[in-house]
Amino acid sequence: MGRYDGRVAVVTGSARGIGAGTAKRFADEGASVAVLDLDEAQAQATAEGLGAPDRPHPVQAAFIAEQAAQCGYCTNGMVMSTVALLRRIPKPTREQAQQALAGNLCRCGSHDRVLRAVQRAADAART
Repeated sequence: MGRYDGRVAVVTGSARGIGAGTAKRFADEGASVAVLDLDEAQAQATAEGLGAPDRPHPVQAAFIAEQAAQCGYCTNGMVMSTVALLRRIPKPTREQAQQALAGNLCRCGSHDRVLRAVQRAADAART
């Protein structure tokens, strides 16, 4: 249903059932709150769960090859957005990639490298 480590609260379950009240309780205790409208049984993918240092996920490998991560501020969001994009559209256009990544804030301006990494990952998936 939820957990709180003193700084960040993650609330799982139906937002209609427990989200709002539990989130308010955690927020009243000074936590940043993330309310997830999902069942405990639903698996959630994270960048950490995609690959391993010795066997990175193809999208992670593409980001490494294109040197798409500079400061790392946006990397997890860019990688996960790319994975989601390639699941929906295996061969995206540059414009589709730009649109899919538009919600991620990059502080370094490595957008061209990120877009090249998306294309590299899409090409690798086709081979």
